[in-house]
Amino acid sequence: MTVAGTIRQQVEIGIFMSLGAHEFAALTSEGREIGLTFKARILPFNKAGKRSPRPRIMRVTVELNHLDYYDVRVLYAARGQFIAHYESSNIDAERLSRILLALDHDGQEVLNARVL
Repeated sequence: MTVAGTIRQQVEIGIFMSLGAHEFAALTSEGREIGLTFKARILPFNKAGKRSPRPRIMRVTVELNHLDYYDVRVLYAARGQFIAHYESSNIDAERLSRILLALDHDGQEVLNARVL
């Protein structure tokens, strides 16, 4: 099984659906597969630090690190540069689904604390 395939199996399909996930692809580095990447519809924060009412397409990457944990990054492009919406390292497989589900949130924090 591939790394990307393993990640897709570990995350429930409903979580991907809640994020509006699409354009799935294997994440590679130096010719080897290291994770999964996809686009998701997530509410960003505006300049004033409030949630925008409209979702933005963001790139989500889930990368298997050398400790056998996952690193998650959520980025989007704005004004010619990439903005980090969320980043976390060393997430175990059991918490990965909850972290991704918590991204689908419209509150003041990046992640929905009720899901975690």
